[in-house]
Amino acid sequence: MIPEHGSAVVVPERFRKFLVTDDFDRYGLVPGQPTPTPQYLQVELTDLCNLACAGCLRAVHESSGQHLSLEAFVALLDQLPDLGHVSFVGGGEALIVRDFAAYVQACTDRSVFTSTNTNGLLVRRRLTPVLDAGLGLIAISVDGADDATLGRMRSGLRLIQLSAALREAASLTKGRETGLSAAVTLSAANLEQFPAIVDFVADHGLTRVSVESLHHWGEDKTLNAESLFALPAGDVVPHLEAGLGRADERDLRLSIFDYSRLTSPAAANAVCPWPWDAGYITKDGDVTPCCVHMESSPGNVLGNIHQAPIAEIWTSKPYRSLRDSFLQGPVWSSCEGCVYRMEFGRV
Repeated sequence: MIPEHGSAVVVPERFRKFLVTDDFDRYGLVPGQPTPTPQYLQVELTDLCNLACAGCLRAVHESSGQHLSLEAFVALLDQLPDLGHVSFVGGGEALIVRDFAAYVQACTDRSVFTSTNTNGLLVRRRLTPVLDAGLGLIAISVDGADDATLGRMRSGLRLIQLSAALREAASLTKGRETGLSAAVTLSAANLEQFPAIVDFVADHGLTRVSVESLHHWGEDKTLNAESLFALPAGDVVPHLEAGLGRADERDLRLSIFDYSRLTSPAAANAVCPWPWDAGYITKDGDVTPCCVHMESSPGNVLGNIHQAPIAEIWTSKPYRSLRDSFLQGPVWSSCEGCVYRMEFGRV
């Protein structure tokens, strides 16, 4: 049954296995109880990218060409002996960094799991040494199943290029411990193609898929108008469930937010999971709560790893105030209306 706009969404039992209830459950977190030091970091090695995708900052902000030095990154790792996971993502393409493998190797040497997201264009030329260094997971963005949609979402990327990247990644990771996943960002522009995207991924031999909604960056919330939460639930749910049906039929390991939240008023005030165990490091060493703030206002920078130890930043007054704001209100203006909070926060 298709829900009317505003009426409650009930997720069918057969699709509940795909749902991430919230990130507190997913990562064993407790609101109000931050971990002693960050357990998960997203690290922006560079802001250079070979695309300027519609849902990314690079479409509106030019790259500086700067990158986080290996020396600074290793010094950061050495301050965090309990760090569990580094994800090399941000406003740039990590595979552009020629010594990317050295960053991964530094993590592998310290038993820190690593992952990265990529548009796929440099997989053939740059991925092998990164895999040899011990990369734990590579996720390739798949946001369209035809040239017109993919081109709009991914800055002119063609399906033949994406197809080649998926096949090459599947070949290069075969027999290795490195996981391979498709990362799907849905919005008003590609929602109808979700079932076809699922089939496209499965046809290329991938078995893992993660699904999120498009969201905003910093204070500019223009993209939120294209998010799944901005659309009538009655228009969204049939396409989601058609795609989930295909994932079920093709035995894919798919993860998606609990889409019953699309009509939940409480979702808008969800407690953000990020500041309790995770953070984002920009190419310049700035520490922000998450990737939404990668180029946010100076007031939303919590510290800089070139100027203070990460443990000091993690326990600083600005970080404590941010955490308290989610429990007591109000949150930062850039956090208001955050789609990620609606998807994966604690309601």
